[in-house]
Amino acid sequence: MKNFIKNQKGFTLVELVVVIAILGILAGLAIPRFMDATASARGARIVADMRTIDSAIMMYNAKTGNLPTSKDALTIDKTTGGVTSAIKVLAAWPTPPTGTAKVTAFNGSEVTLTSPSTNEYTLDVDNGRALYNGNTVDQILTVPLSFRQRKCRRCRSWS
Repeated sequence: MKNFIKNQKGFTLVELVVVIAILGILAGLAIPRFMDATASARGARIVADMRTIDSAIMMYNAKTGNLPTSKDALTIDKTTGGVTSAIKVLAAWPTPPTGTAKVTAFNGSEVTLTSPSTNEYTLDVDNGRALYNGNTVDQILTVPLSFRQRKCRRCRSWS
């Protein structure tokens, strides 16, 4: 009987519980970081899409001398009587990702973006800029001075 017990190989119940607890702790640390990475990826896509649209507007302006009057002016070749009246500078109008997005502003602070009700990029025809939820990419990445945290030198606290 002693030989039988000595030759048994395997893990005890305590060892298994310790391993499961360690895996649970690691999963608890990894899942929030993964969720943050997903929101950051959404934010990076929004910024990249808006910069792509802004670049297409600049190319359109350079070729025609005018700002586009609609999204179609950037995505459709219009030929009337053999004369091209609009130049296709954008293959397709991008669609923003759904859900909450996080972007790091120029000053290092984190900006949270929520999907607009229409969930599409719009075109500011007066200024020739792409808009997401009514803001240009520069407005999203530039946090107003009143929202920045500054450290008071005298009292060494955040204001």
